[in-house]
Amino acid sequence: MKIIRTAKIFALVMSLATFVSTVQAEQIPRQITSAKISSLHPTRVVTITPPYGYAPRPVRVRLSRSEVEMIRIMNKIANNWNSNFPPPTAILEWRIESAARKSRTLALSRNILSATRAFLSVPNNVGTFPIVVIIARSQRYIRQQVASLGCRPSFTLNGMQYLMGATICNRRVIVINLTGYFFLKSASQVITRKMEKRPEPRLSRTPYAEVDRNLSGLAHEWTHVARNRLTNGFVPNNEPAWFREGLAEIISGLSRVRASKGRMSYMDFHVIRIRRFSNWSENCTERLRTYRRTSATVSGCEYLRGAAALEMLLARHGGIPNIINLFSNITSTNDFFASFKQVYGFSVSSFERRADIYARHIRAATRLGPR
Repeated sequence: MKIIRTAKIFALVMSLATFVSTVQAEQIPRQITSAKISSLHPTRVVTITPPYGYAPRPVRVRLSRSEVEMIRIMNKIANNWNSNFPPPTAILEWRIESAARKSRTLALSRNILSATRAFLSVPNNVGTFPIVVIIARSQRYIRQQVASLGCRPSFTLNGMQYLMGATICNRRVIVINLTGYFFLKSASQVITRKMEKRPEPRLSRTPYAEVDRNLSGLAHEWTHVARNRLTNGFVPNNEPAWFREGLAEIISGLSRVRASKGRMSYMDFHVIRIRRFSNWSENCTERLRTYRRTSATVSGCEYLRGAAALEMLLARHGGIPNIINLFSNITSTNDFFASFKQVYGFSVSSFERRADIYARHIRAATRLGPR
């Protein structure tokens, strides 16, 4: 995502409507140094109760053996990770429209953001600058605030609207349009004034997967901002879209687990977001390398295929510390593929093939069903 990414994910998001070197080594679970990808069998049927939103009954899914092992390790990362550097203070400027100030979704999202900021925190550098966060219910308010900042984002993919979440102005401004999160149900919809005036739906009456998506938006966008800080604002042109968006999905998920203080486990996140949010395992069946570039033809597959890949990368290959090491190395090489090979010891193409195996395990377990 270079300017506004909302439209790219819409085809995938809206499928729901139809249904550091500075980090101490002992913080890394020993298992994540293994490159082994477990087999599909034995599978395990698990049942969860979504922590937020409406679910008519507990959610049951069948997990592959690979997933069970990844989830166990990721849960430890979510609960045990501690950065050596606290997030920089006084860099956030909040601009919140009056109609959004009492939003329950916003209150929970801000709490999650506090956890998100700690996951990729590094010392202040030349990439540390003030971030404006615009939270709104109306297009008018967003446009007024963006205009006051003097930046001119492109709307070529969004029907001239801010639909949901975006990072703009060289990733110095985050826009969250709560109206889009609350009421858009298809890729062909536009936000209307009537939608902007409707009250926020109660979380208890909103489908759990929608609530989880809505709570992820601010943390997802912040991850893009934090990622820029890790390379002093530089983004190599060969950084894969599946990595960029997958990282934002996973860091946002880890943050929701951490911020919940026991209410949500990583198992809950994996089931809700990676397994039940959309039918990506059937709709996004190309090899992961296909999703290196963002385009209309990939239909948002870079998000959840990327999330599954990043889940495996963190669980099996060094966790958060190696992500930070990777970005630190990029400041020297200016090349994602070269730095990936130096940090992880294998090529991007090699990892993509391993991630394809993991995706096949997820697809096979999904087809088996929970019964």
